[in-house]
Amino acid sequence: MRKKISFLFVVALLSSCASSGPSGLWDYTVTGTPQGDYSGTLNVTKKDAGFAATLNSQAGEAAFEKFSYDKKTSKTSGELYFSGVPISLSATVAKDKMTGTMGTGGMEWPFAATKKK
Repeated sequence: MRKKISFLFVVALLSSCASSGPSGLWDYTVTGTPQGDYSGTLNVTKKDAGFAATLNSQAGEAAFEKFSYDKKTSKTSGELYFSGVPISLSATVAKDKMTGTMGTGGMEWPFAATKKK
């Protein structure tokens, strides 16, 4: 009986961790842009009907107009405006890592993030 309870506890714990998706504070980098590399924090919060996110870097802060997460595919996407320029994010979330691209005007650059503990 004890093994069964322990197993159920582990399954419940893993399920709760997996369901958090992209929520949390992430250290990120975007490399190779014409203006150089960017780094900072991505703050993702769970809202009633989805998620909200804010990107912070040495260039300033920008809130995402749209930010979504597909639990089935573990993919996240978002759109924000920085200095009037539309920027898109497309990434895959795997535990404490997020990898993908950020781009604008048909150009894309590597995006990588690690969730802060």
